[in-house]
Amino acid sequence: MAAPLSLIHIFPEKVTAFRKDMAVHGRFGEPCPRCGDKVLRIRYADKETNYCARCQTGGKVLADRSLSRLLGSDWPRTLEELEALKRR
Repeated sequence: MAAPLSLIHIFPEKVTAFRKDMAVHGRFGEPCPRCGDKVLRIRYADKETNYCARCQTGGKVLADRSLSRLLGSDWPRTLEELEALKRR
């Protein structure tokens, strides 16, 4: 049974991946369209969340539960700390 024509026209706006305010959704590792910083990712079980630390968290790197437990106090708290770790 085919979907009514009215549902076909509404569909993309109801899916979060197509919303304009979801600018970094599914863009892990790519530049943020707003500021150009690399889009980061948090993983939990089989779910993931992509975010821009500069635009969405004021420069705070959010903890990925498994990695932050592994790294403990070495987990970077800011973008600057993350960049310093990458330069090592």
